[in-house]
Amino acid sequence: MKSATALLALAAVANASPISKLSKREGEGEWPWSTKESLCQNKAWLLRTAEGAEQVWDETGAGDELDRQLMGQWEHQKNWLTNMENEATGGVKGKFSMGGCGVIGGECSVMGIHDCEEQFDRYGTKADGSENPIGKVSYWIFQAVKGMQNKFTILRNKLVEETIVTNLLIGEMVEAFQGNEEQTEEVFKWLSAAIGLGSTVGGLIPGAGEGISTGLDIMGGIFDIIAEETKPEEINQATISSALADIFSATSKQIDKTMRLATGVIDETKGETVETIDTLPAVNKYGPWIHYQVTRFFNGGWFLLDDTSKPVDVLINSITSSIKPKIANNVMKAAGLRLVADKRITSQEDCGYATGRQWMKLKDSQEYCFYIMRFKPEGMFGETWTEATEDVYVNMAKYNLQLRDPYYRAIVDCATSGQDSLDLANLGFNNIPVCFFDLEAYFIERNDGPECNSNLINKSCNPIKTSPIS
Repeated sequence: MKSATALLALAAVANASPISKLSKREGEGEWPWSTKESLCQNKAWLLRTAEGAEQVWDETGAGDELDRQLMGQWEHQKNWLTNMENEATGGVKGKFSMGGCGVIGGECSVMGIHDCEEQFDRYGTKADGSENPIGKVSYWIFQAVKGMQNKFTILRNKLVEETIVTNLLIGEMVEAFQGNEEQTEEVFKWLSAAIGLGSTVGGLIPGAGEGISTGLDIMGGIFDIIAEETKPEEINQATISSALADIFSATSKQIDKTMRLATGVIDETKGETVETIDTLPAVNKYGPWIHYQVTRFFNGGWFLLDDTSKPVDVLINSITSSIKPKIANNVMKAAGLRLVADKRITSQEDCGYATGRQWMKLKDSQEYCFYIMRFKPEGMFGETWTEATEDVYVNMAKYNLQLRDPYYRAIVDCATSGQDSLDLANLGFNNIPVCFFDLEAYFIERNDGPECNSNLINKSCNPIKTSPIS
């Protein structure tokens, strides 16, 4: 599968920052860690936003110092966290305080330090009286590690919880739309788009945007790995429910593995080597001069965000919420619901503003009145088409398909694209992947065929004629 993360990485590299943002403050001859003021003060409020967290990560020199330390450590990325704790403290006395940071529920007390200034005072100077930069800057590196543990715990629990909730909702959807949950085609692809890059359907999910890009890149990378390593036969694709259950189970296991590798711990009993750490998901945000994948993983400072900050909440909601409209779309498709462009209606006034009706252009051509109809293959005159009732639109809103314009346009884009499957080539913020929403789309018009113009009393005439939008 083409890596969704890599696609965003290309855009990120195009706007990459200078080789290093780390420099002495102009005219003062000081490094960011030279004083408590520059390293510690006025940082807490910045950690409420993704931009602020990135600013803290860059201005404190955390990313540069992490990469430099990895280069200098004898094991480099392997066991880097415990090695750095040992280096920062001048030699750990007793048990490592951060040995469990790569495990959900593991001990991650960050050396028992309460705040940045305490660590500055305690470990900022070596035993010989010389300055100990890593003893100071590691405060922010260790906080990022602690933040990783917290955020992955939240994400993992949410995925497991959402599996249960979503499976229950699927039953409701099937009943509400009178469909079924057997539309599992390309389940890996659409889950990759929905889970890995929740903001790609940001046009339907308010609040999803570039402020959560790093978190989405990381989750996208995790899901890419699952898609590459999991064989289709390992997933029960009989129903959407069973497929979600299996894939979410694999996702939670991959989160566990990612946490462990991010702290430099490899499991040799599973055939892992030092090179396995290089599979960590990350965007090459600061260009190719970064030496280590661990640095790339933590760069951007997303893990420094407060766990209750809006970007974290939006990331979780965008991942889980974007699953629901896709499932609803597939259930609607199975229920015979179709999007139609009605050629019999020639003006916006005649189209009206009833729920579900949308006057819009078909690509760059003529405007039509679009709405949902239910198709049944059998009827008095063959197939039948009836306009969807109010409850269909109520249920669409319930499952995050209430914004008709982007939903209808996504369906039309699929119908006119010439694609017969989901295309992940246009992943990006507020770009819905082509054929992510693949409800069938048709023109409808009055049937002027000879069977309808006959003078026969018992003529067989279907009053509606249809043709696929293409």
